[in-house]
Order: sequence, then structure tokens, then C-alpha cells
Amino acid sequence: MTAPTPSIRTMAESLVVTAGQAIRHGVASDEAYRHRLATCFSCEAFIHRSKRCAKCGCFMPAKARVGGNPQTLCPLHLWQR
Repeated sequence: MTAPTPSIRTMAESLVVTAGQAIRHGVASDEAYRHRLATCFSCEAFIHRSKRCAKCGCFMPAKARVGGNPQTLCPLHLWQR
């Protein structure tokens, strides 16, 4: 069974938000990065084979590196600490 994928529009919107967060906030700390990836790896929306999120379509090892508001970056709001 193939994991559901978001629409092109959803992926584009997520990319714009992520790019804005990256420009404003730079890179997340190593601790935040590890926490975010661990959260993704245990999430039901994470597609392990491609390392992408089924909700936003983002490549999560890259997105987890972006600094900024975790509520804005994770579409399921799971990165909050």
C-alpha cells in the first residue's frame, strides 16, 4: 500500500512557510534537530522509505534542521517541547 501524499499546493505552501522560517531563524540546535527527527520517526504520518511527511510532503531530515516556530513547521504540531 502506498502512503497518501499531499497535493502539490499543500507541498508548495509548506515549502514557503519553511523557507520563511529558515530565513528568519536560521538553523535549529542539534538538540532540537534530534528531538524533531525522533518525533518524526515515531509519527504515523512519517514515510520511512522516503523520509518524507505524508501530511506536508517535506523531506524531514532537512525540515527538522530549520530554526523557528515548531508549531508552524510541523503540520501536526508534534515538535512542541
